[in-house]
Amino acid sequence: MSSTSSSSQTSPVAYLNGEFIPFYEAKLPVYDLGIMQGATITERMRTVRHQPYMVSEHLDRLKRSLQATGIHMPQDSGPIEEAIADVVRRNTEGLDHTIDLSVVIFVTAGQGIGDSNGLIAKSRASVCIYTAPLPLKTWAGWHQHGLHLLVPEIRQIPEESLSPQIKHRSRLHWFLADQQVQAATPGTMALLLNTSGYVTETSSGNLFIIRDQQLFTPRQSTTLPGIAQNHVITLAEKQGWSVLQADITVEDLLAADEAFLTSSTYCIAPVSHIQGHRIGSSVPGRVTKMLLDIWSAELGLSIPGQAREFAIHSES
Repeated sequence: MSSTSSSSQTSPVAYLNGEFIPFYEAKLPVYDLGIMQGATITERMRTVRHQPYMVSEHLDRLKRSLQATGIHMPQDSGPIEEAIADVVRRNTEGLDHTIDLSVVIFVTAGQGIGDSNGLIAKSRASVCIYTAPLPLKTWAGWHQHGLHLLVPEIRQIPEESLSPQIKHRSRLHWFLADQQVQAATPGTMALLLNTSGYVTETSSGNLFIIRDQQLFTPRQSTTLPGIAQNHVITLAEKQGWSVLQADITVEDLLAADEAFLTSSTYCIAPVSHIQGHRIGSSVPGRVTKMLLDIWSAELGLSIPGQAREFAIHSES
């Protein structure tokens, strides 16, 4: 029997506005501003051996995004840390050890009173927490072959219009960008430039390149400051590597010795091609592998090994 079969023995549970309910019953009204305007603040983290990982870092960023947008968590929401732990506990009961979860929390700006047809008299933020299995089989392919990145014509939203420091769900430009590169070259991921022509990020994570024995990553003033990005900077500096936050051009990418993405869910994913150009001679590259090994040792869990083990078991 495949080890993945135990992931579906119970129905997933979600937390919505103070209640724990079956995931498939978690719904928002059509007049919620999260649906009407994409006015939603969000965070996505993961579990490690069924325990929520880097919760405080994500909740700190959630708080900063809420403050920057003026969206207020309802006062009676209770401790969100406890709700996250409870959702994870409920959804990992009986779950196979090879499987971990992504954990999503989002907070909407409330409801559009004028569109509620008189059903409500006062707007109230919607708060939801839910989980889903990590796409480990997909990540196994990334670790084996590397990611292919392609720069689309679509540009990042200018920071004058929407601060990149806010983690939100107004993501139509990402949807269009990924569609554009997929149509041009199936299997690729969009890497957006800003209006000045410098590299920013992908829809799933922050970019690093290694060149001339140094790590580079785009300035955090132009991209969402990544929690995994900051952790990798710390890991690299402890190993004696300097990390520069800089304006990076496509030409810089093509001259890189290695490249990788960071994310709170997949941690580190090697990049093998940019604009169809091969980056480095191996997947992962030497520095990328060093960082993967260090982070894996810190977790007590092989990051690529977990993905590989799941992929093998899912095909048995």
